[in-house]
Amino acid sequence: MNELDTATTIRLRQPVVDFSANVPRVRPMDPPSKPPVYRFGTFRLDSRTGEISSNGTKTQLREQPFQLLLALLEKPSELVTREDLVRRLWPTGTFVDYDRGLNKAILSLREALNDSAEKPQFVETLPRKGYRFIASVAPEQQESSAVPAPPHPERASRSKRWIAVVAVLAALGIALAANLGRLRDWMTNRSRHSSQITALAVIPLENLSRDPDQEYFADGMTDELITDLAKTATARMTSRTSVMRYKGTKKSVREIARELGVDAIVEGTVTRSGDRVRITAQLIQTATDMHLWAETYERDASEVLRLQREVATDIASRISSVVKPLDQPRRVNPNAYGLYLKGRDFFYRYSDQGWQQAIEHFNRAIEVDPKFAPAYSGLADAYLVGGAYGVIPTREALTQGKSAAAKALELDDKLASAHYALATAYTWYDWDWAAAEKEFQLGLAINPNDALGRNWHAGYLSVLGRHDEAIDEEERACELDQLSLIFRANLARSYYWARRYDEAIAQARRTLQLDPGFGVALFWLEGSLRHKGMFKEAVALRQAVATPEKAKVIAQKFKTDGFASLLREEGEKFKNGGAFLEAARCYAAIGEKEAALSLLEDCYQRRCSSMVTLKAEPDFDGLRSEARFQELVNRIGLR
Repeated sequence: MNELDTATTIRLRQPVVDFSANVPRVRPMDPPSKPPVYRFGTFRLDSRTGEISSNGTKTQLREQPFQLLLALLEKPSELVTREDLVRRLWPTGTFVDYDRGLNKAILSLREALNDSAEKPQFVETLPRKGYRFIASVAPEQQESSAVPAPPHPERASRSKRWIAVVAVLAALGIALAANLGRLRDWMTNRSRHSSQITALAVIPLENLSRDPDQEYFADGMTDELITDLAKTATARMTSRTSVMRYKGTKKSVREIARELGVDAIVEGTVTRSGDRVRITAQLIQTATDMHLWAETYERDASEVLRLQREVATDIASRISSVVKPLDQPRRVNPNAYGLYLKGRDFFYRYSDQGWQQAIEHFNRAIEVDPKFAPAYSGLADAYLVGGAYGVIPTREALTQGKSAAAKALELDDKLASAHYALATAYTWYDWDWAAAEKEFQLGLAINPNDALGRNWHAGYLSVLGRHDEAIDEEERACELDQLSLIFRANLARSYYWARRYDEAIAQARRTLQLDPGFGVALFWLEGSLRHKGMFKEAVALRQAVATPEKAKVIAQKFKTDGFASLLREEGEKFKNGGAFLEAARCYAAIGEKEAALSLLEDCYQRRCSSMVTLKAEPDFDGLRSEARFQELVNRIGLR
């Protein structure tokens, strides 16, 4: 089963549930009297401060990535096991998901080092064992720069020093009062950025238009503000799906921040009246309930894109010492923009009718303004996601999605969502791995906080066999969109394709706690149970989602003919329905190689998009020594 061919009966529900985890920070061990500085590549790590610098740029590592890096640097070229790292990063008695926490720390460290799991320069992954630091390391002792005081200072010299200190303080006070050389502004700015806001959420903007039909506009403005902030700020942004549950909430800002695991909240209002749009916004640091910033903006409706980017840039400047510049957008036809926001509103309903309505509204927006790039990007998303859920035929979804994404980028090559969509089409339709990689990297560079893009990238990494990276990426998608059932089920898929069945089972069950009937999670759970040899549990799972009559038939068939009979029956149904790869998977799983290979060759001739799963799918492991199978893998470029 894959997200573009077979999830035909899935319906997402959005439960109100908190996925945030308060992982205790670890106090570093007491450093030696002369703590070492480590040099490797262009980097320099000061183990006293946790700061890493390269080419004049200094970054403060978070505690866990810092401890992780320190553990690897202390044993260069040696295996450091996952168990050793867990013991170092979490004290005894801490109850967290250690695998996920360690994977997140590795991902953060690789981002700080600009390193790659596939082609590592610094941190090498040894699958299922641990990690190894492979670059040359040069430790050095950091001498204290403090000058010792004379053993017996004279009272006169002490007085002189005090006079000097008082003089300096007085001069500084005068400079601050007069704001000489903008010293006061500089110090205020430093204080502002020292608040260490690393995670931010924009809760739904309140609609002050007093028109219920304008709710889509307020929600759309919230979504667009999140997107622009994700591009310009360095903080992690919480996704639209996660924040929308707080629409109209009576919860306090501190409660919301705790549930979402963020340091600050943006809240505000939006008013649309005639041809004018007004936004008010305020930034609140949740630890102190301090209002760090507030502002009101008003523009003509044709300037709404510029208004959004101005708000995002102003907020980013309050929380980040580095603000990524945003291009100045073109003027937009207000009617086209309204249709686009309605399309996005339908898209996020995650329903058959919603995706069809989204496509209709995006197309109408394009008719009004043929040069409005976001409408094409939205159209690409609607086709590809609708295809993944079986609402739109796969071939139509991929061709139309690819065409829309390409047009969006022709008009605006800074649309991350369009890069992600085009990369997905290259993956599932064209089997053009180099082009897909290029587009994914462009999307990640523009907006690393796009949860849907991260999810698609994880699927791409899995089909290439880059399983550790895929798991890290899907975990990042889940972190960005804490309420997405499909992302959580796809994390189980990533574990399943990596042959890490115990973790796949655990993740699928966690997802099913939120929606016991969620088909994607059930599928990966059943496959993982089967590969573990837990056939009774797999049968019980099938019975649980079947009608009482069908459940009895399943139990009797399993008792009489074994689990292989159930897979053979399922394979026949897939074959008769034209799902040749799924049928081949069933036959391969029960050892009927000839039937499986013939179906795969038919699938290749029909250019089934699901062929991309050949390398990832464990059911095909029994075919990998077959020359015909190897030839198929080579034909689609998955060597």
